[in-house]
Amino acid sequence: MTCGLFLLYYCYMKKLVKQFFILAIMLLISLPTSALILQGNAEFNAEIAREETFNNVVYSLDPNSFKEYWNDPNHEVNYSTLKNGQNRVANRELSLFSDGTYGVRYLSDPYHNYYYDPEGILFKIDVLNKPFNVYPHRSIAYNRYGTFKNATFVISKTEQYLYDANKKLLGHWVGNACYDSKGNVLMLRKNAE
Repeated sequence: MTCGLFLLYYCYMKKLVKQFFILAIMLLISLPTSALILQGNAEFNAEIAREETFNNVVYSLDPNSFKEYWNDPNHEVNYSTLKNGQNRVANRELSLFSDGTYGVRYLSDPYHNYYYDPEGILFKIDVLNKPFNVYPHRSIAYNRYGTFKNATFVISKTEQYLYDANKKLLGHWVGNACYDSKGNVLMLRKNAE
């Protein structure tokens, strides 16, 4: 009888150990897959980006909060740097657009971008919900008087969706070109490397 119980116990333990190993292997196989899903890049299209962009958006700012930037305090240096084909100077990154306007991002302030006409007069300020180098993030543009101008969902350094106040898609930046909904190039830019 003891031999029979021992054999039964042995068979039960062997089955239990086998089930444990199968479960362990299944966990090990599925763990990297779920990790990839959690850490992988999200896919965005214009509709998903629109939803993310306009979630809890603020439609006006106090213009006095950025009044010191109404005129580019470094206009001469910034514009000549851009005209010489460079995109960085001192504590800031610069972008030149094909219409002659330019953007300034101060490295000490990752939540704002300032856009100026060729004479150095502010026409737009971007307010970001995350630092500019954390993706994805939202960027809301206001004119110099604090009125909502447009909104951008920034997927990466090279891809953004741009919307007007009515949530209509204005453009899709891919690389250094902005395209309309028909694929026509609307504008080009040269960013800091």
